[in-house]
Amino acid sequence: MTDQLLDRLNPSQREAAMHRDGPAVVFAGAGSGKTRIITTRIAWLIEEGVSPFQIMALTFTNKAAGEMRERVLGLCPVADKTLVSTFHSACARWLREFAPELGFTSDFTIYDDSDQNSVIKKIIHRGNLRLDKDTSVAEYRHAINQAKTVGLFPSDRETSKERFRDFMPLGGIDVYAAYQETLALTNAMDFGDLIMNMLLLLRTNERVRRLMQDRYRYILVDEYQDTNKPQIELLNLLAGERRNIFVVGDDDQSIYSWRGAVPANIIDFDKSHPNVRVCKLEQNYRCTSTIVEAAAALVSHNKTRADKTLRTDNPQGELIDFRYETDGEFEAWWVADTIKREKSIYPYDSVAIFYRTNSQSRVLEDALRKERIPYKIYGTVRFYDRAEVKDVLAYIKLLVNPRDDVSFLRAMNTPSRGLGDTAEEAILARGRAKGISALEAAKELAREGVPRLSNKISTFVELMESLKSHLAAAPLPEFLESLIERINYFPYLAKKFPEQSEDKQDNVMELVTAIAEFVETNPGQGISDWLQGVMLASDPEGDEAGVNMMTLHMAKGLEFDRVFVVGLEDGLLPHFNSCDDKMSLEEERRLLYVGMTRARKKLSLSAAYMRRTWGQTQTNDVSRFLREIPAKFVSVLTPPGGENPLELTHADGRRGSDGDDAQYYDYASEDGHFSNSSETMIEQGAAVFHPTYGPGTVEQIETNFGRPKVLVRFKDIGLRRVEAHHLSADAD
Repeated sequence: MTDQLLDRLNPSQREAAMHRDGPAVVFAGAGSGKTRIITTRIAWLIEEGVSPFQIMALTFTNKAAGEMRERVLGLCPVADKTLVSTFHSACARWLREFAPELGFTSDFTIYDDSDQNSVIKKIIHRGNLRLDKDTSVAEYRHAINQAKTVGLFPSDRETSKERFRDFMPLGGIDVYAAYQETLALTNAMDFGDLIMNMLLLLRTNERVRRLMQDRYRYILVDEYQDTNKPQIELLNLLAGERRNIFVVGDDDQSIYSWRGAVPANIIDFDKSHPNVRVCKLEQNYRCTSTIVEAAAALVSHNKTRADKTLRTDNPQGELIDFRYETDGEFEAWWVADTIKREKSIYPYDSVAIFYRTNSQSRVLEDALRKERIPYKIYGTVRFYDRAEVKDVLAYIKLLVNPRDDVSFLRAMNTPSRGLGDTAEEAILARGRAKGISALEAAKELAREGVPRLSNKISTFVELMESLKSHLAAAPLPEFLESLIERINYFPYLAKKFPEQSEDKQDNVMELVTAIAEFVETNPGQGISDWLQGVMLASDPEGDEAGVNMMTLHMAKGLEFDRVFVVGLEDGLLPHFNSCDDKMSLEEERRLLYVGMTRARKKLSLSAAYMRRTWGQTQTNDVSRFLREIPAKFVSVLTPPGGENPLELTHADGRRGSDGDDAQYYDYASEDGHFSNSSETMIEQGAAVFHPTYGPGTVEQIETNFGRPKVLVRFKDIGLRRVEAHHLSADAD
């Protein structure tokens, strides 16, 4: 059986899997079979006589743990006695067993964010702490969670003042101490306590520590580069003097610094574990050689990394497309059009689109939806279903339809105006009694001078009247920006969602971009027309397998036949928050490396010369990372008359990877005419036909960055801005 197990492995994998005792670190490059190493090693240890009860394998997600468990059972059924788990699940299991050692009972409750908020709110309302009056409950919760991420207990306040000062608001340590005391008295722990309380137990309780060290004699850890300080200390205490700790990971895929993970965790493993065995898995089994070599060349520009080179015996495959589009809309349309054209080769569910920030999904979703391409989003909901987007839309819907009671109730107290359940019931009761809308009922109550109610309601009613007047007078994008500012929405997000506020603000401003695009392409139409389109975009779709959309952070651990990475511009990737810090910049480079190495067969990268960001149109430099990918791996498509943004040339003069790409860009003549790829002359007023939108009339021809944009009024759907190569002369 042993030979059969090991025959599955290449020499480097076999060397790692057969390591018996002492510490070992395995640098496993992308697609090199790290899960196979861990599962084979577990089965091999059992065959070598190690009890399956004495082996433990830890990873970070339930999905990864489930896959690992399933695969090891396929190799060795008796391995069902081996603990294969996430860090948090394992600690919860142990704490149920040893809870009395910490003063808890085994049926302790695990608190979520909402429970945490309730506890912190009660602590603050006691009023006997010196606190920052401008700090919200969510901000205190965030600080407490951060303390646990970096391994600080409240008792560390004297020895770690500087570290606390980096993230803890005024009075935060006192809130932290009172919070932990409250949890202990109510027999509860939060998510972070699962690691921290187990760590405390192993630090201070010798009996438990020795029992655990004797129970688990072989420890295997997946994705070790993602561990933080408390997790590393926990592992070292569990390993004890035997030091049978076997860690697998890839410093080039360390992309979670905000969780306390840094590449040094795995790079410096040998410093905390003398006489460690070092193995390197450098053979990629996933990607074409073009993708592997290009990604390896990119990440080699990082200084903080272990010495290794990813390679593969896979076929060369296609060159990597780099598409340089005029703006973000054209970039999205090109992606959607390419996905549709390639459907026979790459079914929708084998395709993925990666982007740096969640707000980038909106324009991509619009393009996919208009092309009737099904899609699903990982890690978040569709753009128009996101809470912050729905909050702002509630105000707009109420302005358009004053009888919309659902939108009234959402807008009335978001952000909070002190109008709680009592106010809501009073307003609704008045509306029911008189058969009027909630907004009309609120206006009546505001006029009646009801104590402790009318003033607060009046503030909201007056705000809505003022917004209504502004809507009638201002351009829609300007109105929407004013609405966001006047309801103090961004300060509200910062206080309520300190961990996600930046992402949420980006989503809100993407709504401004959406309405600006609507105004540009639909002259004469108003906010009701735009809102109708938004509501139709929000309709739930079927369960048909669709294109996979996600941020680059969510892409780690996944793989797809066909991958698009969009938005490769300085300020997006690398993100503007990271451009001035060397370590952050290296993490951004690793992020692109992760995205590239998710592609099995074909990879496209794209950027936009212009992009609307926070309501403003700006020109962008292509990502500095693109220039770090050797020219021989990339097929560059540039606008006519424009400089190659990467200064890449190919010996054969090719500019595209598709057979018809040389005809894709259409040149505008000086007299405002242009010829499309089928040599049809198009001019203002010409009757044209579009394969999706049908017949229409050219109303305007624009040339941006050497590219013609054609504004066409289509018979059935009105004005749309389309690409020239999609148009033909209308025979009718």
